This record gives sequence, C-alpha cells and structure tokens, in this order.
Amino acid sequence: DAIGMPQRNFLRDHPAHEYLDSIQTATTLIADINQQLLTLGRRGHYNQEPINLNKVITHVIKDVTSTPETLIIDTDLDEGLMNIMGGASQIHRILLNLIHNASDATHNIGTITIKSENFYVDEVSVAYGQVPKGEYVKITISDTGDGIPEENLDKIFDPFFTSKTTDRKRGSGLGLSVVDAVVKDHNGFLDLTSKVGQGTSIYLYFPITREESTYRQTKKVASGTEKVLIVDDDDMQREVAMKLLKKLGYKVKAVNSGEKAVEYCRKKPQDLIILDMVMPPGIDGTETFRRIREINSDQKAIIVSGFSETERILEAQKLGAGAFVKKPLTLNSLATAIRTEFDRKPNNKT
Repeated sequence: DAIGMPQRNFLRDHPAHEYLDSIQTATTLIADINQQLLTLGRRGHYNQEPINLNKVITHVIKDVTSTPETLIIDTDLDEGLMNIMGGASQIHRILLNLIHNASDATHNIGTITIKSENFYVDEVSVAYGQVPKGEYVKITISDTGDGIPEENLDKIFDPFFTSKTTDRKRGSGLGLSVVDAVVKDHNGFLDLTSKVGQGTSIYLYFPITREESTYRQTKKVASGTEKVLIVDDDDMQREVAMKLLKKLGYKVKAVNSGEKAVEYCRKKPQDLIILDMVMPPGIDGTETFRRIREINSDQKAIIVSGFSETERILEAQKLGAGAFVKKPLTLNSLATAIRTEFDRKPNNKT
C-alpha cells in the first residue's frame, strides 16, 4: 500500500476490529467538530446575498445520504417563497445539523418533514410572542421521534451540551449551538416545540428581502391606474404596499386606521381599498368596510392579513369584499387580487 506495508484481511471477530472501529468513530467525530468550529469561525465573514431557501433545502436533502427505507423525509415547500439575505453555505450547514438530529431522534424509523412558507408575525400574535413583528421566511423541521425531556429544553442550545452518550452516537454538543449562532447572524429567530414520545418541531424565522423580487418575474403582472387606498396600522406594511402598488402604476394613498379610512373615503372616494383586518385599538377591517359601504354601496375592497381566514374575513367578504391576500405581500399576489376585484361584476360574488 501507500506506506509499503502488506495489506492484511482481518476476520470480523479479530480483536483489531474493535480498535479500528473506535478510531473510525473518533475520526468522524473530530471531522464533525472541525466542520462545526469552521462554521462558527466564519460568523460574520461571509457574503450576504439574496437566496431562496427552497433551493438550499433541495441541496441539503441531496446531501443526506444512506437514509434507510424506514425513515421518510417529506417536504412542503412554498413555490412562491420569498428571498432572504444570507449565506447559503452556512444555512446549508445548520439545516443539515437539524436533519441529522431529527434522524437520530427517530432512530431512523419515522418521518421528518421540512416546510417552507412566507410568514407574517403580527404584534397581536400571542403564540409567536418571542418573534418580533415583521415579515419572515419560516422554515419548520418536524420529526416523529423521541421528543426532548422538559429538563433539557433550556440546555439544548448551550455549547457542548449533548444527550448522545453512546459510543456510536456521542455528539460534539456543537450542533444546535451552531444553529442558534447562524440564525442570529441572519437577524433571525429560533423557536421549538417538543413532547416526549411525540416528536419535535424546530422553527427558523429569517427576515425576507424584496431585493430582485421584481427582476425574477417570469410573466407580466397585471397593472392599472385606478385610485387605491391602503388601510394598515403597520408602518412597514403600508410602505411595502405603497411601493408595490406604485410599481404597478396605481394612484396610491395610505392611512393607519379604519376610522381615518372612513373619513378619507367620505371626502375622497376611492376605486379600491386594501384593508388590513386587525388594527388595535381601533375598528377592524370588517367594520371599516361596513362603514365605507354605507357611504358608497359599490365600494370595492380586498382584505390582507397575517392570519389565515377567520370569521371576520368571511364576514367582510359577505358584505362584498373581494379576495383575501395573506401577508407578507408580493407583487404577484397583490396585482392578481386587485385586477380580479376590478374585473368582478358588482354583486356577483361566488
């Protein structure tokens, strides 16, 4: 061989195999620790560019090798996923860490699900109180594994903490601390839920970017020149909607409450209103639309919200509002909903 030593074929029960296996296990662990430390060492020293996390997830799954037939990896990826600013290789690494952890938790028997979605966190979303209000790409990695004991939940992101204690599965204790560090480097947030015997879900929230979003349009979007009033209590959402609508050619104004919208429409009738649903402490989108309809019975409107369809949204649609568009807003979703509403005949809702 390379060092001039004769090759020997040991029987499987030869005592040397035990030592060789130990050496191989130690070598693999050292290589993993080196890779994790390199990822930590590069924090803040990589190019931030617009990336689509669906592409990163697809590449990560290709890198997950030798998955047994008893372990299924499912994906639920939003085709309209928006971009984030970040480093693809660093996110690739942390997703790989999370999939390996999920695989260990299932003992290679069960299901791992990876989901991507555009996600808007509203300040009244109590369930997401640890994540600040804003627009995110949310990645969820869920498994049907052992779950995490409650006494370990506060420790799992600490450096060098590991619950893997067997020789074959002993961990470096760096995996989840690396995940936490890289997510923070991307101005993102991390959360999880877990129940012993039922599995774990890890949630990653990365702030979206609209950089290059219009450049990547593959088809011409519907535009117009009508007068549109945006009603939203979120400063950022009003700004985003105004920029998108101006890009589409509309004459745009904006107010930050339902009460102001009613007064504005009383003085200056609008062709269309874009209504946020939840605007505390004032009236919500449904009540705003009801009052504006008393002024103009043919008023057209579309509803936007960070929540899924609610009874209040359905009630607004019964009053005559058009499509419901879920935040975060995109050029395509907004353009399509607006033109659909303008083209819809009065009192012809289906």
